[in-house]
Amino acid sequence: MRPDRFLACSLAGAALFGVAACGGETADAPTQAAANDQVQCVQLAEGDYYWDGTSFVVSSAPPPALPAKADTRPASAAWVTELERTFPDAGFPWMGLHVSGPVAVVTGLAPDPAAKEQGFLVGQTALEENEEVASEVTLVVDGIAVEEGERGVGEALATLTDGEASAGRCQTAFNTTLAGRTIMFQSNLAIVSPTSERLLDALTGVALLCDAYAIEIGGHTDSRGSNQYNEVISQQRSDALRDYMIARGVDAEALIAKGYGESRPLDRAETYEAWAKNRRMEFLVSERR
Repeated sequence: MRPDRFLACSLAGAALFGVAACGGETADAPTQAAANDQVQCVQLAEGDYYWDGTSFVVSSAPPPALPAKADTRPASAAWVTELERTFPDAGFPWMGLHVSGPVAVVTGLAPDPAAKEQGFLVGQTALEENEEVASEVTLVVDGIAVEEGERGVGEALATLTDGEASAGRCQTAFNTTLAGRTIMFQSNLAIVSPTSERLLDALTGVALLCDAYAIEIGGHTDSRGSNQYNEVISQQRSDALRDYMIARGVDAEALIAKGYGESRPLDRAETYEAWAKNRRMEFLVSERR
């Protein structure tokens, strides 16, 4: 482009522009618009021009390529869909999968308890043996319910994976997961019973998705035994749950273990029903300080 012959012309009061020889008509602006508006011309530097999104830029090099549009889909979306497609062929057309971060929940409505166990095993194995999944998922949770039977222990967690983990939704997930359930420990010990491991995994999954908040693990006992013993065992059990969750990737700074002993009963009656109600673990979500 020769700077002594070509000028950039703008039409005052219009959004039209063009490039033309000095004194000539613009190549792109309509003749009528040029006739009705004042034409102003400025000298152009020699080189190639391109639009960078806000203005024209001169360069002797080719214009830079536009950045590729970012893929906004979750990284796990593709392999989750592929794994779900394998479930019907394995004999479990009712089974699904919810994934968020390091947590995967195998979901569905099984016709009976045996089908539930087989389905969860198939889903768990498929996740653990998939190389692409192994680098992302560290916890697989049972969220399968049984027709006319028990609800899936990970159902609330599956719901949590489908949206933002706000403090309110996290608290609801903990409460719903524990509703009607109790984390069982071996008698007089701070060791979780094997029968409660899936429940604890579901709670750990909630904690993994919610560890941007402070999560208090509160241990409570019934009134039997001395105050000192109850305080000690409740603290030890809270510590045991905290250690379990940390070992599975929950941020240690988010977890607070507190043993309350028998100081906060839900039912003050001296009955087996009251004692069973008072022996409990509670999770309280709050903003980090």
